Formats: sequence, structure tokens, C-alpha cells
Amino acid sequence: MSRIARWLAAAMAPALVGALALTHLTRIEPIPSRPPVRPAYPLTRTTPPIPDLDAPESSSEIPTLSEAARMEIEKREHALANELSKMWTRNPGELVSVIDDAARQAPTSPSVTLLLAIAHAETNGKILDVSEAGAVGLAQATPIAIRQEQFGGKMFVTADYLVGSRAYILKKPLGDADTIASLIVAHDDAKTRKKARRLLASAMSLRREGVDELYLLDTFASKHYGESIENADEINRRVLRRLKRLLDSGSRGQIREFRDRTRRQYRQLKRTQVRSWAQYQQDLIAERDRMLEEHFGEPATAIRKEHPYEAGEYLGETLDLRFSPAKMSAFLVRHLERKAEEARNLASSRHNVEEMTAALYNGGSQNVKRMLAGLIASLPETERYMKKVPATRRRLDHSIEIAGAQLSGSREHTLR
Repeated sequence: MSRIARWLAAAMAPALVGALALTHLTRIEPIPSRPPVRPAYPLTRTTPPIPDLDAPESSSEIPTLSEAARMEIEKREHALANELSKMWTRNPGELVSVIDDAARQAPTSPSVTLLLAIAHAETNGKILDVSEAGAVGLAQATPIAIRQEQFGGKMFVTADYLVGSRAYILKKPLGDADTIASLIVAHDDAKTRKKARRLLASAMSLRREGVDELYLLDTFASKHYGESIENADEINRRVLRRLKRLLDSGSRGQIREFRDRTRRQYRQLKRTQVRSWAQYQQDLIAERDRMLEEHFGEPATAIRKEHPYEAGEYLGETLDLRFSPAKMSAFLVRHLERKAEEARNLASSRHNVEEMTAALYNGGSQNVKRMLAGLIASLPETERYMKKVPATRRRLDHSIEIAGAQLSGSREHTLR
């Protein structure tokens, strides 16, 4: 082999490694663990061994293989953080870093750009937020979802959260009955009754959707909590069976009376849900801020703005694990995988899986399945969410492509 050929072979090795590394952030396969040297520290350059006396001298401008891989990772993280900053995201660099770390440590993971798109849609990087539904942190996780994924640690769960969650799930069959009966009240003919029977079959099949998940909260509840769930579920079963009989032989007036009574029950549960969850939200926010001020000796608003990741890890250990950005990034990887599996069973085609995954993450299977069945006319927030997440993911992917092209161009210039 000539000296020129040997020189070209040695020079092209880093470029080939860089090209192979380019797809790492968008592949499902596990990503290798992050090298111990972080981007904030200077890189150590080493000179590759000279194979023989005829080989050209190594240039300090040409990175080693491991150094080239680090440069790829750092360049992409910087590109993602920069793009997120344009989308009004708080602490984008830290958000990218903690989610990238979680994806690398998981056996399998969705693409980092999809994970970031979900995190951005949930909180715009405000990782210490508490929602009106009792969802907390970077991934806006609920206590039920945490229990589903079998994460261990402290959680702040009160009687108000339990009551609100029970009302949220167990009001849904009543809402279904109201929707179906209202069709007949509005227009009673054979065609409408046929449609009502079809919807009732869907309502009966979905009656217990989410009910078993409530039992995951038993560890925080008294022994009567499970009994109250069973009693409410039995009431719902009777309501739907009563509606079936009315659709078969009841008059329009009887169905109107049934509808009005069922609607009152539904609205009472809805008020209970909203009131209980609002109280839970206030209590958790108050405890969060009290503990931050006591520990850091500064106003809670300043701590949440200036040191959210440090504060989150402290709260994750002492108050509720859902405040921890590291744990919530790991949760997001695992829970999004669960939602993707559900989406593959529900999506009309493989092209809709990502949108359906986003819809399930935001709206929950209880609502999405009802929307697909026609029991819920629309879910405006969820429908916006299922379009926003794929669009954000594509935007982040594009930023990586640009960064990769720039790095390749810079490497080619160096090699010349």
C-alpha cells in the first residue's frame, strides 16, 4: 500500500465513526453510556500510534476515535438545547442532558427527540410544576402512573387525591349514558336507536377502563377505599343496563327522565373531582415551597427559577420522587414505551402510531378509546397535543441533521 493510501485510510476512520454515530439520538436501540468527560471540561487529545516509518505524522488537529464520538454527542446536545431555547423552554441544556442520560441507560428507549418533544409539551421545561390533575414534574406523572411503572420512593398522596381520582374514573360511564340518552331525547327514530345501541355496546365494554388502576393507590388509602370503588362500579353497571332496557322498550319521555337523573349524578362526581384535585394541588404546592425555603433559605420562586434541577433532586428525595428530574426522565422513557405499545394496538395505521402515542400520554386510554368509539365527540387539548408532539420531534430531528452536516464539513476541512 502506498503512503498516500495509508494516510487516507487513517484519516477517514474518524469520519466514518462520526457518520455511524449520527443516527444515535433517533434510534430505538440503547445508546452507549456517556463518556465520563462532560462537555464543560476540556477534551484530552492523544496521538494515534504510527504503524511504520512511512506513515505520515499524526496531526494534533485530527481527533481520536473516542474524541470524535464525544464531539458528535456534544454537538447534538448543543443543537437540541439551542432549538429548544427558541421554543421558550426553561433550562434547555439541562433538560437535554438529563433526558439523554436516561435514554442511554435504558435497555430500549424511544428517540431522544420524541422524549424531548413530550417533555416540552408537558411543561416547557418547568420541571417543578404541579398540574390541576395532580401530575408533577418533568414528565407530569400521576401517582397511578408511577405505581404502574413500579418506581420506588416517597410520594405525597392525600385523601383529596384519592377521592378526586375515584370520581374522575367512575364518572365516565355516567357521562357515556348521558351522551347516548341525549341522542334519543334530541331525535327519536329507528336509526337513532340503532346508533344508540351501538354506542351503548362500546360504553359497556369500556365501563371498567381505568378502574383496576385505582387499586394501585390502595397503599395510600384506608380499607374502605377499595369497597367504595366496587360500589360505584356496580352503580355504573346498573345504569348502563337500565339504559339498555329503555332503548329496547322505553319511551322518549322515560329516556329523558333517565338522562336528567344520570346527568345530575355525573355532574356531582365532576364537581367532587375538580374540588378534590384543586385542594391536592394547593397542598402539594404549599409543601413544595415550604420545604424549598426551609432548605435553601431563599424565596421559593427564586429557587424554582434559578436552581430548579438542584431543587428537584432535593424534593425528589424528601417530598415526592416526581420532582426529581433524573427519576422523571427514567419514568418518561419507560412510560412512553408503554403508551407506544398501546398505540400500536389502537392506531389505524403504522403512520399514526406516533400521534396516537402522544394522544394516550396526554389524554389517557379512558378518554382516547371513548373518542375513537364516538362516545366523546372531541378532545381539543389532546388533539392539539397529538399534532404538536410529532411536529416538535421533526423540528428537533432537523436540528440534529444540520449539526451533523456542519460537523462533517468541519472535519473534512480539518482533514484537508
